[in-house]
Amino acid sequence: MAEKLLVRLGAESADKLEWLNLAEPDSRPTSGSMMELAAAAQGKSVLLLLPAASVLLLEIELAVKTTAQLKKALPFALEDLLAEDVENYHLVWLKQDRDKLAAAAITHDTLAARLTPFREAGLALAAAYPETLCLPYQPGQTTLLLEESNAILRSAAYLGGGVDAQFLPQLLEKACAEGVDCQTLLICKHSEDTQLPDGLANNGLETVIAKPLQFMASAVESLPAELNLLSGAYAVSHRPKGLWQQWLPAAIILCVALAVQSYALLHTYWQQQAELSELEAKSQELFKQTFPDVKRIVNVKAQAEQQLAQLRKQQAFAGSGFMRLIYRSGLVLKDAPAVHLKKLNFLNGGLQLHLLADDIGQLEQFKQQLQSTVQVKIQSADSGANGVEAQLEIREK
Repeated sequence: MAEKLLVRLGAESADKLEWLNLAEPDSRPTSGSMMELAAAAQGKSVLLLLPAASVLLLEIELAVKTTAQLKKALPFALEDLLAEDVENYHLVWLKQDRDKLAAAAITHDTLAARLTPFREAGLALAAAYPETLCLPYQPGQTTLLLEESNAILRSAAYLGGGVDAQFLPQLLEKACAEGVDCQTLLICKHSEDTQLPDGLANNGLETVIAKPLQFMASAVESLPAELNLLSGAYAVSHRPKGLWQQWLPAAIILCVALAVQSYALLHTYWQQQAELSELEAKSQELFKQTFPDVKRIVNVKAQAEQQLAQLRKQQAFAGSGFMRLIYRSGLVLKDAPAVHLKKLNFLNGGLQLHLLADDIGQLEQFKQQLQSTVQVKIQSADSGANGVEAQLEIREK
């Protein structure tokens, strides 16, 4: 069973922390920061004491039998006793004898603000109780704890609260008027130097406590589980996580990354397939324009090689000239997207190109580029709705 660590928040500042290992109740409490507490709490069960002033303790009579009925009726029974709308409060309760009910109320904002630093520090709390209920109590006795300017009063088994010490006389006067036995008063002081507030008679039983947390630790184990404020929406899951649950966040991130990568690869594949299909269509179109006599295309590369081989056989010299002219014109033609080859003929050592250009300027630019390597002569040029159709003859220089 894990050791328990009792942690107390400062009444004036949530950054002021004090903790004590309940396995060593006689040891001195430790004070420090949240990060120091997180290091000390490794492998331990953490119990939190909330400042008395932040939790309202009430006792009412409510004649209901079942827990479901009690859960519905309690907010209506408490709404006139609360400073804010009952919906703003987190409630816990303990059924007592004769329809009596002890309740603890804390606003959701206050409780969330107290719990958030622990969650951010990675500390999982096992329980949270009002520190008021950790003061010593005996029937017929009222307990008072004084710490500097802060005062905590426990007037009954499940009643009490915290106030500024200067308002303590008025609080005791009101408590006595409501029937609290203030004659038997146990006064606990933080140190010998702690002074009683003006107007408070020093006629009670008085003792000195050097470390209140050490004193409170003795009462923690007897606190009822029903008054643990970590219930409902704030409940802590005690079910141990399996190994797969511990790795679940990392597995989800990995699956998402793999899905994104797979989609990217598939997208690239589809894009390349589309580009390949487009290139194949262009190749077939160019083949048809180059070899119009071939009606059936099965393999562009193989059939082009066959046609070129036949041309070489026709005349070695003419064939070599044809290849040089078509090679040089092809280099320029592939970089001229505005000029399209419709037909070509090789006759008497000259290559005749039947072209379609977007405009006369593109045709003239194509001619100038060809002239850097071959002789070019425009035999005809006619403008039409689709552009300029021209007949060019090129020969080797």
